[in-house]
Formats: sequence, structure tokens, C-alpha cells
Amino acid sequence: MRATPGVSERSTPASSERGLGSALRTMRKMPRRRHTAAIALVAGLGVLVAACGSTTGSSSSSSNSIAQTPATGGTPTTGGVASYALPIGEDFSWIFPIENQANYEDWNSNVEGGMWRPLYFAGGAGKSGVNYGLSLANPPVYSNGNKTVTVTLKRGYTWSDGTPVTTADVRLFFELLSAGKNKDGAYLPGEMPDDISSISYNGPYQFTLNLNQSYNPQWFTGNQLTWIYPLPQQAWDKTCLSCADGHNASTPTGAKAVFNFLYGQSEKLSTYATNPLWKVVDGPWVIKSFDPTTYTAQFSANTHYTGAGKPRLSGYQIYSFPSDTSEVDALRSGAVTFGFLPFTDISLASYFKQHGYTVTPWPVFYNETVELGFTNKTWGPLVKQLYIRQALQHLINEQLYLQRTLHGFGLPVYGPAPNYPGSNLVSPQTRTDPYPYSIASAKQLLAAHGWAQGSGGIDVCKRPGTASNECGAGIAKGKQLSFLFMYATGTPSFLAQVEAFATAAKSAGIGITLDGQTQNTMFSIGGTCPNSPPCNWGLLAYSGFMWDFGQYEILPVGGNQFGQGNYWAGGYSSTTAQKLINAAHTQPGLSSLYAVENYLSKNEASLWWPVADYEIVVAKNNLRGWYPLNPYANYHPSSWYFVK
Repeated sequence: MRATPGVSERSTPASSERGLGSALRTMRKMPRRRHTAAIALVAGLGVLVAACGSTTGSSSSSSNSIAQTPATGGTPTTGGVASYALPIGEDFSWIFPIENQANYEDWNSNVEGGMWRPLYFAGGAGKSGVNYGLSLANPPVYSNGNKTVTVTLKRGYTWSDGTPVTTADVRLFFELLSAGKNKDGAYLPGEMPDDISSISYNGPYQFTLNLNQSYNPQWFTGNQLTWIYPLPQQAWDKTCLSCADGHNASTPTGAKAVFNFLYGQSEKLSTYATNPLWKVVDGPWVIKSFDPTTYTAQFSANTHYTGAGKPRLSGYQIYSFPSDTSEVDALRSGAVTFGFLPFTDISLASYFKQHGYTVTPWPVFYNETVELGFTNKTWGPLVKQLYIRQALQHLINEQLYLQRTLHGFGLPVYGPAPNYPGSNLVSPQTRTDPYPYSIASAKQLLAAHGWAQGSGGIDVCKRPGTASNECGAGIAKGKQLSFLFMYATGTPSFLAQVEAFATAAKSAGIGITLDGQTQNTMFSIGGTCPNSPPCNWGLLAYSGFMWDFGQYEILPVGGNQFGQGNYWAGGYSSTTAQKLINAAHTQPGLSSLYAVENYLSKNEASLWWPVADYEIVVAKNNLRGWYPLNPYANYHPSSWYFVK
């Protein structure tokens, strides 16, 4: 979900959107399937894991013994076709670089960014942030108290038909975005294009954005300018395939017609490889073939590409697979040069190492959370109490989950940003667990606020009231401290974590009723609250990353996930958090980002949970250029090459 959620502080639905629309937006940040590790013994595992107690040691996936550093040396070659496998059940199925809600996925934006370069490219080899080397423009210049942004395009970029990439192409993007923003998965009311008062085009290679207020340059660059894709005005400013190109989008009515035409063409999967629209590109790749049944896609190197990072490969292919077994079989056969090893088949790592492959995990800059049902009449009064949220966090043994259920393939999450190594976008304070695993600490917090053991070992409120040593507002005397915990089924490792948490909670006097649901059911239930209807669960968790970052959202400010009117945190509402979020949008520097990360972390806007690595990469030893891996799960085949 770049609305995901993802959402990138950006794709939360408007208040009038409900039901399927909300669920589709949710799919971006809570993908339908994740490679999460399975553990051998599932029966009774919750008790086993909880009984193991706290563990220490490195939580970085690179510490796992399976991880390999790719081979070096060899003579680079030019040509050859590489291939990669998408996560199970996922597919490349949207080509227009303004994505709709249902296709607002990182694998689609990866492909689109290879054909149409974004104005500012997100991430690089093992690095978070903007990659200016692969961007179409020079770093933006802010002035007028950060109310004005001047962007200068790099000269020399051309479309594959020989036309220069200019501000005319930027203008077309803004015309279409304004006309179709409500269909754009990245759109959030108040942000791009709403936060732009006017645009001045100063010539073919420079334009100026006049903003509606002062913004933090790092936030505006990383979370707004990264949305912009210059579009080929000379080829796309039309309303039908046979229509003449012109200036159709120069009026609001015309722009809507052009947008609807291009949007409709993107829905015609069977024409992807033959539609002349998709042949006009400014990136290193152009689509060559596409199978709308299997979603297999092949791309050829754009021989007219004039930008940075020219590909050495002659092409690459994307494969989609219905099962882990079929993907592993394709790896064995050599059909896939860059695939993944399911965590359930981790024992096959030695086989692939012995047969000419490198095996290494892919940690990503994503987060994993457990939503709290703040708007529920039964559980809302409980989770609104900070001390109860703190107690619940003390019962999540992140290090143990990482080591015992994910085999080290993951990262701890202590706030809106994961504990990704080396990134300056993660507050130093949130690299340490503010509420480390401790059943004793959880019990102490509860006892200090008037809870005592009741029947069945579950605590009940003995001191109702709102004083600092009482249970809190809305909690009656005798109220039982218990929750319905809805979680996504289908992933043994996640089940082990959930069971371990429930067991630890019971030891602390908190009752957890586990309610397993399929992922699709989770979408339909979790995507309709918090307000109409209220959340009908106390805790809710998906068995995959809740929020991803990258193209469209680089700074993990947390506005869309935890800001006012959020759909992704069960109705969490905090005046202080919103002020800090607003400050991170407007105040220059990283200190405002760190402030909101620190607050959301300690205020327990949700329960923080470890995030599994994106996948365990299995790549042929003669394929190079893919390592270090992009923290935003961007495959980036234009940097790949084969060696002799």
C-alpha cells in the first residue's frame, strides 16, 4: 500500500470513501502475500517461544549464517537477458505511471520507473533517500522562506522518438494529475497537487512551484517531488490512439479527457506490448512482450536512452508465480536468474550455493505494526490508556521473534521507521526499544493503575477513575483486561509470534482471544473502520509489512498512518502527534522528523512488531550489479550485468 498505505502519507482515502475502495488502498501497505519464515514446530509453539524468555544479539538479517556477499571479479559482458521473480501471487499489471488504487504497488512502480524516469528517483545501492544520480533533475532549490521551489531538468535526456525531455512533459504530468487526482493511488487531500498554488515554466528546462505555505525542503522533496513523472507531451497529449497530438490537456476539460484515455489504455493489458503509447519512453527500458494470462513481461534495452545508468543487459523478464514450489522449480531450471528462496524452504540454501547461486536476505525500509481499536466501544477505552499500550508493548519479544521464527531475516521496529542500518532517516532514539520485553514491567504498570488478578488469571479494574493511579476514563470497576486480536492466517511464523505474544500477555494478566482471518477478510474488515463503522477488534495485525517507503514517500513522518483521520491505526488521535507531523512537513532539517518519530514511538501509536525481510534472494553467481540491495525493494535491472 503506498497508501501504501503505503498511502505515503499520501493515499489515505477521503472520508467519503468506504468499503472496497478502502480495502484496495490497504493492499498497498498490507500486501496480499509476504515471504515470512515458517518454523518447523507449529503445535504449541506459542508456549514454547514465550517460555524461552528474552534473547540478546544482533537483529540484523546480515548476521544470519545463510547470508552471502556476492562474488566479485570476472569480465563484465554486454548483452544477455536476466529475469526476476515477483512475490508469490503478485504481478505487473499497470503501466501508466499514475497508478490507480488497486495497482499502487512497488513492483509496478519499479517497472514504470525503468521506462519513464521519475523527476527524483528513490533509493540506491543499500541507501535510503533521493538518488540524484538517477534523477531527471538537479537538486531542487528552495527560496522565499521555503515557499518557492525551482527545479532545473538535466539536459540531454530525450524520449525514444528523439524529442528532448522538457518542462512541456512536466506540465502534462501536472495537468493530468490535477484532472485525475481522485483516481491516483498516491493522492491525499491537501498534498500534491493541492499544496501548489501555481506553477511557472521558465523555459524548456526549468520550472518553479509556488507553494501554499512554507514546507520542510527534505519532506517536500522526498514525499512530494518524488511523485512527479514527466510524461511525453508530444505522444500522449491526445484522446484516442488515432488522434493528433496537440495541447488537449491545456484546459481542465481537455486534461480530464486525456487522463481518462491514458487511464483506460492502461487497463487494456492485452495491448501492452503493441500499444504505441508505451513505446515512447525516456528510461533505459521499453516493453517488448506481455502475457496478460501469466503476467510474464519482457523488456528490451532502450537503444535511444541518453540518461545516467545505461543498461548493459539487452533485456530483462518478469515472472509471476502462483506458488512457492513453482518459483523454486523455475530457479532450479535456470529460467529465473534473480529469484527468492521461500523461508519454508530455507534448507535449500546449501543446494543453491553449490549450484552456482548467491543466497542473501533483502532487508527493507518498511515497518510492521499491530493496529489498536481506538474507536471500539469495548476495547477503545483500554487502548486509549498509554500505560496499557506500554504494557502490551513490553510483551512483544521482538528479538526472540526475529531469531526463532524469522531465523534472523528481519529488522526490529520501534517506531514509524524500521531499525534500518545506516539510514539517517531513523531517529537515533528509535533504534532502541523504549519498552523492552518484560512481563514483570507490564505487570508493574497495570498494578500501579489499579488492576488486580480476577477469575481465570485475567486482571480486572479495582480502582476506577482518572487519577494517575487509577484505571482511566471509560473503564468501569470490574472491567476485564482482555482483547480480541484479529490476525492474518496462512503464515506459520506469524502464527508463532502471535501465539507467543498471547501467552506472554496471559502471564501478565491480560486476556488475548485470537481471531485468525484470511488476508482478504482482513482487508474488508480492517479497511472500513475506524469511524463508520467503528473498529470491531481490539488488536489487528497483518502477516506482512504494514507500511512501505520509497518512491512517493521517503521521509517516514507518519502523517498518513497516524495523522488525523487515519485509516491505518485504528483511529489513533493525538493533538501532540499532529502538531509534530505538521512541523515535520514544514520545519527544515531532520530534527522535526526525529521529534515525530520519537513521540509516536514512545506514545505507542500502534504496537511495534518486527518486520520480515522482503525475501531471501537467490541470484546466479554470474549476475552482478544487484548488490547492495535497494532498501525500497526496487529490483533496478538497469544496473545488472553478466560476467564471464
